[in-house]
Order: sequence, then C-alpha cells, then structure tokens
Amino acid sequence: MEAFRKAFHGRYSAALIADVAYRTGARLGVVGAGLHPIHPRLKIAGPARTVEANNDLVAILLAVHRAGNGDVVVVANRENLAGLMGDIIATESKRGGLEGIVVDGLVRDTADLIEIGLPIFSRGCIPIGPLKLPHEKKGIGVLDVSVQIGLATVEPGQWIIGDADGVLVLNESDLPAVYDAAELALEKESRLVAAIKEGKSLGDVFGIESFVLKREENPAADFHEHLAGMDSAI
Repeated sequence: MEAFRKAFHGRYSAALIADVAYRTGARLGVVGAGLHPIHPRLKIAGPARTVEANNDLVAILLAVHRAGNGDVVVVANRENLAGLMGDIIATESKRGGLEGIVVDGLVRDTADLIEIGLPIFSRGCIPIGPLKLPHEKKGIGVLDVSVQIGLATVEPGQWIIGDADGVLVLNESDLPAVYDAAELALEKESRLVAAIKEGKSLGDVFGIESFVLKREENPAADFHEHLAGMDSAI
C-alpha cells in the first residue's frame, strides 16, 4: 500500500484516518495519549516489526537489523527505566530504509534524533541507556510477537499510522477501503473549509440551529446522523 503511505505523508492526518476507519468499519487500535513523535512534523505509516524488549538492547538491535525497507519497528517494554533508542540505532534505521520506530518507553540523544529526521515516537526521554541498568532489570527480548503498546495490541504486519496527534493501528486488509474513504473525506473537509473562508459560518454549514431544535424534541437525536443528512458528516 505505497499509495496509502504516500497519501498519508502528503495529505492525510491521523485524525482523518481515525474518522474514516470508524466509518468504514475497519478494526482500529488506538494507542492512547502520551506517545508522540520527537518532532511534531514527523509522521509514520508502515507495517509493524514487533519486539517485546524487556530492556534488552540486543533484541532491539536484532529487530532493526531484520526489519525491511518501509517497516516500522514497534518496541514494547516492561518498565520505562532507560532510553531504548538513541542516535546510533536511528542512524542505522535510516540507512536501512526503515519507515520509523515506535517505542512504548523512553529514548535518548533527542537533539540528534531530531536532526537525523527518522520518525520516532516515544513517551519521553532519559539520558541513561539500557546497558547501564542493573542485571535484575534486564531480560531477554522476543521478536515478531503480539505486543501491547499503550491501549492497543499490535500484531506483526499490522500497519502503524501516526503523527503529532498520536498512533493508530490498522489491519493491512482494511487499508484500501480506508484509503478510498479518506479521499472522499478530504474532499468534503476541503469544501467545508472553503465555505468558511468565503464567509459562511460553521454553524450555518452544520445547520446547528435546526439540530438544536431536533434535540429539544428528541434528546436522543444524533448529531452525526444530522450531518450525514446534510452531506456534511465529519
């Protein structure tokens, strides 16, 4: 789905993908708050290469080594005690053509990571690396397994979608329908924005007054259904 990847980097947002995923009935995993790119302009879209790290640097290195061009290495970890990703691994990941890295934990060398430009998502930063942790805090990592990233379960091969708003998980089989729906939604949003710029109020575009009257008569009235009836669903 290179067309989807290209479109996401060029035109789509995670918010748009979330909306259309619900609309198409796609299975959507939402990682939840707190996982952000090291730079707000960085975006990520690609199939997951998973690793349950257990504070094991070797497992992370092996995942990066085995990952293919366009893959997203997804690192789950049991405790946030060390920076699991730094400038050296980021440099190697970019050389190897990885799409990026998602770390459900911490990173380090943040200024260098930003300069390298590889999309990396994490929960924050810390100076210490995993090799400096006490022996009892380190285990042996496992590759290509189901991992829990925040509120979402990620299976190997599922697609990771992320930008400054956060990270989503989608099945590859759902991408064609999501892509088609995203194109339509983007066109509709463009029309709405153009109408507002031309001087029409958002309340008028959405028929907010008529919906309030509907809700006074029926408190269960659904705003999304109202918008769909006006061809303004968002």
